[in-house]
Amino acid sequence: MTTALKLVSARQCPTVAYIDIVLANMTTGVDVNIIEVPQGAVIIEGNIVTTEAWNSTSTDVLDVGDAGSQNRYLNDGNIRALAALVALVPTGYAYTAPTKLTARWVSGGGSPTTGKARIRVMYYVQGRAEFAQGLDA
Repeated sequence: MTTALKLVSARQCPTVAYIDIVLANMTTGVDVNIIEVPQGAVIIEGNIVTTEAWNSTSTDVLDVGDAGSQNRYLNDGNIRALAALVALVPTGYAYTAPTKLTARWVSGGGSPTTGKARIRVMYYVQGRAEFAQGLDA
């Protein structure tokens, strides 16, 4: 026999955070902190938009993750071309403490001089409620 689920009236709006990065912020193969999320945060969406083409010799890719997994949300996303749009992959992972998300750029060689991108994440926080929605009994 099954028991009925108890519906929850708590609701919250997703939170959006973003950061603009430029080539001067990055060193190939090195993680940089990009966005801090609170305890209980679960990433539900995100993307990277290239706002100035990256000009390494052959490739420019970006990983997005955290200290526990440097590519938790993106592995080798191609950010090379102007207006490139690369989606992050939500994993359902819930943070147990405030955490800084990281980005790792990997250059395709040469002496790059240009590159800009905006990284955006959307998340909710477990246990948070902004308002209650009435439920029928």
